[in-house]
Amino acid sequence: MRQLRELLIGEMISRGHRVLVVAPEFSGADVRALTQLGVEHAAIAPEASGLKLFADWKSIGALKQLLADWSPHVVVAAGGQTMVYGALAAKSVGIGRIVLIVDGLPEHRFTGALAADEMPAWRYGQALRAADAAVFHNRDDLALLKKLGLVSGALSVAVVPGSGVDLERHALLPLPPLGQGLVFLMIANLDWRRGVEEYCEAAAALRQRAPSSRCLLAVLPDEGAKAIDMADLERRADVEYVGLAEGHTELLKEAHVFVYPGCAEGMPQPLLQALAVGRPILTTNVAGCRETVDERVNGCLVPPRDAEALAEAMESFLRRPDLIPAMARASRAKAERFATVAAVRRSMMDVLQLG
Repeated sequence: MRQLRELLIGEMISRGHRVLVVAPEFSGADVRALTQLGVEHAAIAPEASGLKLFADWKSIGALKQLLADWSPHVVVAAGGQTMVYGALAAKSVGIGRIVLIVDGLPEHRFTGALAADEMPAWRYGQALRAADAAVFHNRDDLALLKKLGLVSGALSVAVVPGSGVDLERHALLPLPPLGQGLVFLMIANLDWRRGVEEYCEAAAALRQRAPSSRCLLAVLPDEGAKAIDMADLERRADVEYVGLAEGHTELLKEAHVFVYPGCAEGMPQPLLQALAVGRPILTTNVAGCRETVDERVNGCLVPPRDAEALAEAMESFLRRPDLIPAMARASRAKAERFATVAAVRRSMMDVLQLG
């Protein structure tokens, strides 16, 4: 929600378009921000009872009624479950243009059991067939859905790196002194798919091996499954919980290395921000995350769901802290090769075909 608001919704409003945002739920901060922009909003929670197939169609039915009443010219459906619901509802009421933002495919890439908020591959196929265009945040997700035969040649497709990199807002930051112990930082929301548990486990292992190192954790306003208890995080002795990440820049100033062992995301925005300010990146070798790292040039990749491998990678920075300045410069250079926020916004507006 936050990324869409900053990247797309504000631009639509500035061009004189009327916007309705529909989501399963809204935080108080979301409502205030949308109201300030002059955006209407409506909450439609997924049906939680009965057989999943029937529950899906009940949720789609509620969306159909809302869209029929509001009569939009364009529907943008983002995410996994909500993207599928939105596309099918929009198609059934004859919306003129349907654009999908494909993000957060299942971590197991459709080869394992689905979580409650995950959709099977055939549902993605339904949504893609209903759409006029689709935006992907990384090429791996597009390649996977093409391999599964879910992306037709007639579908207009664009690949953009998340919300892009804001190089003016996130300037290159000097590194903290290297001689007083390294500081690792993770910024993520309280969703188990972001790798917060693995980071905490790795921090505990690192504390035994290098007591002078510090592992900071800042939490974004939660936008996913609330599977991690914040109170539990505050009790972790090996991680310094620094609260909500209100301003990333101040947090990144303190860190030598940015850690993000996440899964099932199109292109994590915290990684792009860390690249922009010039911090070595330690992340997972999964779609989206791996695009931010040139191995051993500006950081390193580890397998997902592997706290021991994460701890070993963190320790590798402790063994060669002299490499960190060069990696920091390489991260900034890599950020400069990514599409800027302005370029991504232009691409998105072109896909929407809005003047």
